[in-house]
Amino acid sequence: MKTKEIKIAGKDVTLAYCFGSEVSYKLLTDEEIHPFITEAIVALNNKPPHMPDLRKTIFLIIACAMTYYESKGQKSPIEDKDLMYNCEPEELGIALGTIINLYAEFYHIPKDEPKDKEPKEGKKRKNA
Repeated sequence: MKTKEIKIAGKDVTLAYCFGSEVSYKLLTDEEIHPFITEAIVALNNKPPHMPDLRKTIFLIIACAMTYYESKGQKSPIEDKDLMYNCEPEELGIALGTIINLYAEFYHIPKDEPKDKEPKEGKKRKNA
């Protein structure tokens, strides 16, 4: 389990990513988490960046908060209503970005794309 504490809707909340997050998201949305994570990465990397599906974003944040607090036998400090009515837009973006980073840490995804190796001087490349 990968975790990070953030402030959202005026509350300190720990978000977690592990298989429990994936199960919680599936229970809330009846969809797999991986396509939405991909959609979110594309949306946030667009010029200008934009938020992906708001409903799914809120459910993802709730799922990742629930995962942490359920693993500790505690009640989550946030609910969907907190995110819908008491949350600033940038807070949702920060929470979503945090979850994407936790996802990448959990699955050991490198932050940068690997660079192609440069051919050594004097050697011909195959099929060149």
